[in-house]
Amino acid sequence: VTLRGDGAGPQSYEAAQKKAFTAVSWNAPTSVLAQRLTNAPTLKDIPGTLFLAGGAPVTVNSAPIAGIGVAGAPSGDLDEKFAQAGVAELAK
Repeated sequence: VTLRGDGAGPQSYEAAQKKAFTAVSWNAPTSVLAQRLTNAPTLKDIPGTLFLAGGAPVTVNSAPIAGIGVAGAPSGDLDEKFAQAGVAELAK
């Protein structure tokens, strides 16, 4: 599913996809994964990934099954908040 808000830049779609892919691939929020770049800077070189806040994994029984990626909010913190809200809704 893709939702695009008014005023979202053209780069937002691809960024959101990459954040979702990154979150589900490592079963962790992208904000947490971004912190790992300090010790493993080459992680960012893996094709299709984006280590910026705004990606969250969707899990069932602790296993990642999908990712939610949000991009285009005024800050990564808001992207992350909205991604986590999506995960919470799916968990209901």
